Amino acid sequence: MTDRGVGIGAPLLAGVLVVGIGLSVRSPITSVSALLPEIDAAYDYGAAGLAMLSAVPVLLFGLAAPLAPILGRRLGVDRAAAVLVSTLAVALLLRPLGAAALIAGTVVVGASISLLGVLTPQLVRTHLERRQGLWSGMYTAAFGASAALGAGLAVPVFDAVGGDAATALLVWAIPISVVAAFALVVSRRLGAAAYVPDARPADTRDGSILRAPRVWSVTGFFGCQALIYFALTAWLPTIAVDRGLDPAAGGLLLAWLSLAGIPAALLAPAIAARYSSQSTMTAVVSLLSAAGIAGLAFAPVSTAVAFVAVLGVAQSAAFGLAVGLIVQRAPSTARTASFSAVAQGIGYSVAALGPLGLGVLANAGVGWTALLASLLGVVAVQFAFGLRAGRPLPKPSVSTRTGEVVTR
Repeated sequence: MTDRGVGIGAPLLAGVLVVGIGLSVRSPITSVSALLPEIDAAYDYGAAGLAMLSAVPVLLFGLAAPLAPILGRRLGVDRAAAVLVSTLAVALLLRPLGAAALIAGTVVVGASISLLGVLTPQLVRTHLERRQGLWSGMYTAAFGASAALGAGLAVPVFDAVGGDAATALLVWAIPISVVAAFALVVSRRLGAAAYVPDARPADTRDGSILRAPRVWSVTGFFGCQALIYFALTAWLPTIAVDRGLDPAAGGLLLAWLSLAGIPAALLAPAIAARYSSQSTMTAVVSLLSAAGIAGLAFAPVSTAVAFVAVLGVAQSAAFGLAVGLIVQRAPSTARTASFSAVAQGIGYSVAALGPLGLGVLANAGVGWTALLASLLGVVAVQFAFGLRAGRPLPKPSVSTRTGEVVTR
């Protein structure tokens, strides 16, 4: 909701900021995934170190998420977003300074991205609620573009800077610094335009957010799709090289995973917002994920482009649906960040097992075909959670004894 006196233009500014955040929060990860061998050569991490470097951001996505509602209440969601994008830019500037700095910077990158991810649904619901499906789609499409740019340009940028891994990592701080500058400029105006009712009465009446309807099914769906996505993001280039493709082709395959899904990321939340139930859509994207993973695991490498495209559509649509479900199933605008913190905090904590587990098992000699096939079990769990999460919220009713609104 916006104040009429100061809110003119605020929705557009908020929309641009939401898209800018989306464009900032995947390239710092996928640009590293596409350069793991080069980073190993430069910083001498070894297989276990590379697995940790891949898993740390996702682990921080879960660990840092509970801090987001506190930060949002202290600073306001708009100012908090500006501070977090700025912190992300600074971390990317410091990350290339050495092996220890790269790990420490990756921790800060993961925490910043986590907090931004939790708060962005509240930005959407606060400033853009009338078109939440459209802007949730714009946000998730920007995610896909960010991931594609990071994966697809990482190797060309590395070659363009003379094969220097530190400089190649530093380049990715430039566009995010631009987004940070924009966020700092517009945050004051957005803060003045925003109006969110005091959350404390609702929190007291409705009880713990952990008892909110659909919170656990949305969390389960979010966690499953994130585990699959980050497992593939971390290891798809390595899998491609292991199956005979060159490193540049592996990076492009990862870029294709994101690029192929951009239309689905844009459309899925917008379409889902038109209906009271999203169960059918969650089932369809889960089946598509299963088909893509099975093809990548068992089909000839010559068909990888086609099956990665199927996976890209499925994973991008699943992420878009997950964000849309957070916005739609949160019990109120004031409690959106808390609902989002549960879904993303626990979901990403579970998702960290994807890249870490695949890396450890691959290092122990388990083949990539078996590891990919194991992800089909995760898809089955995602399917079950999605059917429940997609069901409409129970309708509130008024207690005849107390006059309070209750949910049945």
